[in-house]
Amino acid sequence: MDNGITDHYVEFDGQQIVIRSDDADIIDFVSRTYEHMLVPRATSIVAVLDTRRNNADYFLQSQDDTDNASDLVSISRYLRREIQQRFIGARSDLLWIHAGAVVRNNKCLLIPAPTAHGKSSLVIELCQTGWCMLSDDLAPVRINTLEVLPYPERPVRRLYPGRDVSREELTAIGRESVPISPGAICHSPAIIGGVVFPRFRSDKNAELIRLSPGETALQLVGNCTNFADHNGVAVSAAGTIAGSVPGHRLIYGKLSDAVLLLDGLGRMT
Repeated sequence: MDNGITDHYVEFDGQQIVIRSDDADIIDFVSRTYEHMLVPRATSIVAVLDTRRNNADYFLQSQDDTDNASDLVSISRYLRREIQQRFIGARSDLLWIHAGAVVRNNKCLLIPAPTAHGKSSLVIELCQTGWCMLSDDLAPVRINTLEVLPYPERPVRRLYPGRDVSREELTAIGRESVPISPGAICHSPAIIGGVVFPRFRSDKNAELIRLSPGETALQLVGNCTNFADHNGVAVSAAGTIAGSVPGHRLIYGKLSDAVLLLDGLGRMT
């Protein structure tokens, strides 16, 4: 610490991103969001991200870019996204799937979905029933072994407004970060045992629909955030996953019913 400036080291698979700030609110955000990914020192630095406050405005500066925002919520989202992108860029050998991931009996249940279909809510609730969290929002997959590596950011879920919402309304919905206990965090890679694609529909009963390997592979490719890094290799890896583990579509309106279905599915994998 120097003149109030604090460095935090966020680690993924032996590499670190340095988060530097002198603002107490930003330091608190980093401490909470990455509580299970922080290490005491840096040994292999990917990037240094300097986030400061100047009067009412916030600034996020890296070696080659600067973002600014007028409030803490916005700059926090920028910072979280920038950290993700820096690790994705540093580890382009992995497939990075927009997905939650939970583990039980050494098998990973991968939950890929676009924003607002309940990945985080499902991960949070499953961790209350004996599962452990590998990932809330971004799941890194080793292509050669099809293992999911730990990327345990603190989950952030939207506050359910009691109805379906349009994409235009999503940004206005409040969010809350939900702590996961240290005992419910998985710190070791886990082999994929099943894939479930959730789709929230407020008026639907919870239902699991078995997908064909082709449908599963197509959905996996669609949720791959770094597909351009791999192209045919990504398609091949998605096909291998889809051909070796069951894929399901989960349609649900009530979270507790969806968790019961996934909990039962996990006991069969």
